[in-house]
Amino acid sequence: MSTAHGQEPQLPLYRRIAQSIRQDIAQRGLAAHTKIASEVELARQFGVSQGTITKSLEALVREGVLYRRRPQGTFVADIEPPRAEIAPASTGIEEKRVELSSPTFHMPGRTAFVGIVIPHFGTDFLDGIVLGVESMTRSFGYGLSFAYSEDDEGLERYHIEQFLRQDVAGMIIYPCDHRVLERDGGYVSTPEGKDRIALLQTLQARQIPFVLLDRYVPEIEASYVVSDDFMAGYASTQHLIKLGHRRVGFVSVNYLVTSSAARRAGYLQCMRDHQLPVDEHLLLDTLWHAYPSAHDHGAVIEVCCPEDGQRLLAYLQHPRRPTAVVTMNDYLAVQVLCSLEQTSLRMPEDLALVCGGGSSRLSSMMRVPLTTIVQPVGELGRQSAHLLHNRISQRFSTNRHLKLPVSLLVRKSCGSTANAVVQTLPMTAER
Repeated sequence: MSTAHGQEPQLPLYRRIAQSIRQDIAQRGLAAHTKIASEVELARQFGVSQGTITKSLEALVREGVLYRRRPQGTFVADIEPPRAEIAPASTGIEEKRVELSSPTFHMPGRTAFVGIVIPHFGTDFLDGIVLGVESMTRSFGYGLSFAYSEDDEGLERYHIEQFLRQDVAGMIIYPCDHRVLERDGGYVSTPEGKDRIALLQTLQARQIPFVLLDRYVPEIEASYVVSDDFMAGYASTQHLIKLGHRRVGFVSVNYLVTSSAARRAGYLQCMRDHQLPVDEHLLLDTLWHAYPSAHDHGAVIEVCCPEDGQRLLAYLQHPRRPTAVVTMNDYLAVQVLCSLEQTSLRMPEDLALVCGGGSSRLSSMMRVPLTTIVQPVGELGRQSAHLLHNRISQRFSTNRHLKLPVSLLVRKSCGSTANAVVQTLPMTAER
């Protein structure tokens, strides 16, 4: 690593160090997604405080030279046209690149804004994603326009059309519930999704860059960024099995989007791999609400739908009930815990629980802290903004499918003796 002494002396020390790191990356020809030295190591090499190094790396992240993935470290950003079909395994990000028959990028005109459409607000998950998007778009020099679809497809269409009228440079779209069916080892959209498919096809025909976030639309070949939802379902189930449970249940809503479908598939595959039967009393897939309603503002509340509460009570009190459950997300985990308090059952003594997806803050606030799959919410936002920028700036003309790794945060709800232990999970392809 070169030193900062040869840099322009009028620059602040952290800027000189940033220049030195940038030059070192170029001189060594470090490839995209290569991990650089830790902050502690860099502080030792440059003879400065770790805080100065942190400031230097943050400047390089804003400039698009580096990107961060916590807790793994800091990596060289992808600033060159892609050559490989799969991203290097060292990053933990699975990336598939699909060549397009014709370019679909769009150069911005006089505007420097991008738009993001999300279904609702007030949850740790979506707040973290939006913060990630905002930090990355700001580093690229874009303004950011927000729109909320309130999980209504008509309102989602309205906001997208408004963004088109505003001549945004591109869009990040977190689709409101786009329901899918399992077919031939993959997924297809239900007939109700035809309007969204047509809308996205229109964006492609007009060469408007867009990136889908958290879930994708099977019929649309577009760039998207998702979590490793299959591993989320698989690892949640496997953790409970390792603790000795044989009747592990799965709690979800009465429809599937690609993220929840992948978690369910991971659960089922894990049960098959351990030769454990799945009967009708283990699966509860008739709940209606996967998230708090808009008027709840993401608060930790009791079950807001009486019908869901009745279904959960019947499920938990059945003679052949599970001894452990995996829930599709953190909000359903809260519903299970609230329903459990209406019975004589205790968690984790009578029912162990692992939340199959969400953020760690909500899970930690419960009376019994929940073992949960932690999704890289900030990185989901940053990577989607990075993909969009690369399409707008014509750095590549391929669609990219990024799958980000998840972690298992072990707490009391599963009955494990370990508490607040984070396990970063390996990437596993769907089978």
